[in-house]
Amino acid sequence: MDTITAKSANGASDQGLVSALAEDVAAPPAEAPAAETVSEAAPAALTAGSPGPEVKLNFVNRSNDAGNVRVLLFGQPPSPGLDEVGQAWRVIDNCGPGWSHPFTWPVAVTLGVVDPSGNVSPQLDIAGGQVAEVVAAPSGTLLRIADQPGPPRAIALMNQLPQGFVAATVFRDGEPYARTSLAPHTTVTLTFKPTIWIGAAARIEAGEANGGEAVSTLTEINLMGIAGADIVMTGGGQGAEARPFVFTLANVTYA
Repeated sequence: MDTITAKSANGASDQGLVSALAEDVAAPPAEAPAAETVSEAAPAALTAGSPGPEVKLNFVNRSNDAGNVRVLLFGQPPSPGLDEVGQAWRVIDNCGPGWSHPFTWPVAVTLGVVDPSGNVSPQLDIAGGQVAEVVAAPSGTLLRIADQPGPPRAIALMNQLPQGFVAATVFRDGEPYARTSLAPHTTVTLTFKPTIWIGAAARIEAGEANGGEAVSTLTEINLMGIAGADIVMTGGGQGAEARPFVFTLANVTYA
């Protein structure tokens, strides 16, 4: 994710990231009710390029790994000090040397929220240039598309509740891709560039420093203009022969 910008009604900025949102919003997308007129709270316009409807990717393990590392893919750099595996968009597990794992990176995203009472919304289809809002309705908290337009090639979310923070998750291919939170009467604007971050998580024996898994330095992969590619992992090994894991693109086809 390229940018998360939060603005309150008085102009103060707030940038928030939450590590877990009630197991993340798991309900499938639902048709949004008709929007009603709301007060204007226009977010700053931010733009980002995007490739075609989806990018077909294939992870290929050509490493010398003998420790069965997990490969982690992120939609945004993970928040320091929090569980990196839990923040990953995708976790590729048990993919040994010589094996591969195909997956897709779709352009389309959905949005889900957890309200201050801990209620989990259905996922809402949302596209660039649209604004979603969380409002109090007679039937309970409501997540819907607002009437007002949003910034081009970005999405925005307004917390119109009188009190309480809202935790929001953006989903890509049905999996949590980016997370943020916003206070009452604030708006967040989210722009995404066609980029993923990838790294390897080596399992550590219980009792060793840094917890259960050590994540390698993340590699940023730019998907702009790409229709498909292999993501090849090399490196690894044991003892003095061990080398850092390296991720590179191969067999690239362009949109």
